[in-house]
Amino acid sequence: MRTVIYIFFPLFLFCATNLNAQRQIQIDTLSFCYFNGITGQAQTISKYQITNKSNEDYLTWISLLSINKKSNSELVHDFFKKKKGDFSFIEMMFEDLSDEHLMNVGYSFIKKIAPGKTFSYFIAQTDRKSKFYQERIVLMKKREVEQYLRIQIDEKYFFKLPNIFLIEQ
Repeated sequence: MRTVIYIFFPLFLFCATNLNAQRQIQIDTLSFCYFNGITGQAQTISKYQITNKSNEDYLTWISLLSINKKSNSELVHDFFKKKKGDFSFIEMMFEDLSDEHLMNVGYSFIKKIAPGKTFSYFIAQTDRKSKFYQERIVLMKKREVEQYLRIQIDEKYFFKLPNIFLIEQ
């Protein structure tokens, strides 16, 4: 009987460890509401904190359109290769036209979340039921994005701050 316990207990620990390790990205949400007496509107602030618990980099950005039912390759193509005006983001990177100090949400805002680091989206909205930004937040492995694009993204294109504030109309 002891032999059986010695065999199954390490196996159980191994399985339990693997199950806990599968949660590579943790997303914590917090929302609170208040009434703004100056504007005369109820305001909702939502915080989405993304924690990278894996051993590889992740990227996050805001898509111009809802990400529902889109594959990862479609999301990468839409953000990097699809023309928005005269240029696509990848063309701006190749031509070195993207100013590293000017981030344009939906066009050139991209954040790298390194292993063990966190990044937060703060979303301010007046309509509590709105999911405008929540349906546009993309989160993907950096390696997967670079494989699709067949390039390595330079560090100068990544947003530097640990959070960003987004305001809905």
